[in-house]
Amino acid sequence: MHVKPAVGSVVGPTSVTHWAQILQLPTAYGVVEVAYPDGAARAAGIHILSILSQQLTDGPVSLKALSRIAGDAMKDGVRTILVAVPVGNILYIVLRGAGDVYLKRGGEFARLLSGAGEISGEVKIGDTLLLTSAEFSKALHQDELTQVFDHLPPAEVAERLTLLLHEREYGEGSAALILQINDLYDVEIPDTRVQVAPVSGATKTVRSLVRLRRYLSPMYIKSAVRRARTHPKKATAILTLVLTAVFGVSVLLGVAKQSTRMKNQSVVNTLNDAQHALDEGVALASLNPVKGRQRLVAAKQLLEPLRTSVSARSVEGVQVANLYRQVTDNLTQSMQIYTVKPELFFDAGLVKKDGKVSSIGFEGTEMGIVDQATNTVYAVDVTSKNARVLGGGPTYAGLSYVAIHGTYVYVLTDAGINEVGITDKKTTENVVKKDPQWGNISSLVSFGGNLYLLDREKSRIWKYVATDTGFSETREYLNPDTLPDLGRASSMAIDGSVWIGTADGKIMKFTQGKPDTFTPQGVNPAFGENLTVYTSDTTTNLYVLDGQNKRVVVLDKDGTYLAQYAWPEDVTPTQLAVSEEQKKIYLLAAGQLFAITLK
Repeated sequence: MHVKPAVGSVVGPTSVTHWAQILQLPTAYGVVEVAYPDGAARAAGIHILSILSQQLTDGPVSLKALSRIAGDAMKDGVRTILVAVPVGNILYIVLRGAGDVYLKRGGEFARLLSGAGEISGEVKIGDTLLLTSAEFSKALHQDELTQVFDHLPPAEVAERLTLLLHEREYGEGSAALILQINDLYDVEIPDTRVQVAPVSGATKTVRSLVRLRRYLSPMYIKSAVRRARTHPKKATAILTLVLTAVFGVSVLLGVAKQSTRMKNQSVVNTLNDAQHALDEGVALASLNPVKGRQRLVAAKQLLEPLRTSVSARSVEGVQVANLYRQVTDNLTQSMQIYTVKPELFFDAGLVKKDGKVSSIGFEGTEMGIVDQATNTVYAVDVTSKNARVLGGGPTYAGLSYVAIHGTYVYVLTDAGINEVGITDKKTTENVVKKDPQWGNISSLVSFGGNLYLLDREKSRIWKYVATDTGFSETREYLNPDTLPDLGRASSMAIDGSVWIGTADGKIMKFTQGKPDTFTPQGVNPAFGENLTVYTSDTTTNLYVLDGQNKRVVVLDKDGTYLAQYAWPEDVTPTQLAVSEEQKKIYLLAAGQLFAITLK
């Protein structure tokens, strides 16, 4: 009788310091967990799996032999080596390090091993075994496991355990294997007749080996021995040549076989890793989208090197291509990547000859627009696209940035900040006079009626508080003990906190004048250079214009990735504004205003 169990695998999150994986061969099954503080956990774990795969390929036939193999593979940093080998209907199990072995038989669920040890016994149809690594045993206890095993196939048990595992705050580097005995069958005697295979691409090597077979055959060697008796010197030379050839060919064949086996096993292990990551990513997609996307990204990163190193015509190459396609399809769906075409929304040239949009400010349904080409300020109602000229001429000499609050538009000029009414079009010059402290101003924002200037040369944010008679004197928003480097700052947005995008692909956040931790999570590919940010106190999310990658990425304000809008057209925006109410993203590019629709 022979056992070939149905298998389910569970692999938790991994890191550079803590890694785990399952082992599945035709003749052996197992779990490996490693922990290396120097960041080499994955490489060390794959090496251990490779060693075990080579040793277990032919299947040890005794518990003692299996114990020796597991013991030899146990090195510093290895937390768990747990191997199960069926021989007939007997199952040999060896555990080195920490971990557990459970058996479900009928209505009973019991622990067979806890910690290092070995055991063997006869398995029966209906038995289910659970092999767990050290970290898995810490994350999920026996009473929790008992509830999961309920006459379910291994794949469903594995899915339930995976979900439980990902609900834990810990469990990094966990792995478990479910073996379910559904059938016992007689071993068939293999057909040992020689099969003639067609000549492959390596014809020269194959034909050389075929020619050598003549010299290595027993008949040829006996003939050489007879010649040795009549022509000793000549025969001695022939025999020496034959023996040398025997040794050389055996070495070459051994090296080639070992190299091919190791390479193939490495590809198989990577495919298994990627398949596990894909399965987990799909399972977690609705429960925890962030972790689900992380696992899909991990699967893609595992497969990418194989796409160039493995022949596309080989069996492994076909598997890599199929799995990579599944991963990218699921990743595109889970990442909510929308390919869009920016549509022209506003052309200042239609309002004023040679007009071009150079800067925008947005609030509610009104957009303030600066036109440096004609030295003009406009207001545009985004619901009707109704554009009005608010001011221009010498009063606005050197106009650059614009902000809007209520019924007023604020414009930065060479002399300071002008205020112009949207309804009465009346301009009040220099409501904020240019301060000698100012350096290179790269953004103007209005929030709560107050005005903020981003000064990247001085690494300062200047604040002007609205009063009954105008605006206060210059104040610093940042606390005196806060000294950020704003030399690469390219944009600013305010929703109560101050958000800054930088030319080197960073997002900075300040709250009440102090740095506030903000880390984007799940953005793929990673942000490029020249980030422009947009949000407000009435906007739910944070919108990031990634000019290098031609996309707008949507994050919630905790940093979690939500979606992205990308365009293949040669449109390179420099500013953006967003109306979640109107479901529009407005992009300033090449002197014109474009729009894309939010999903």
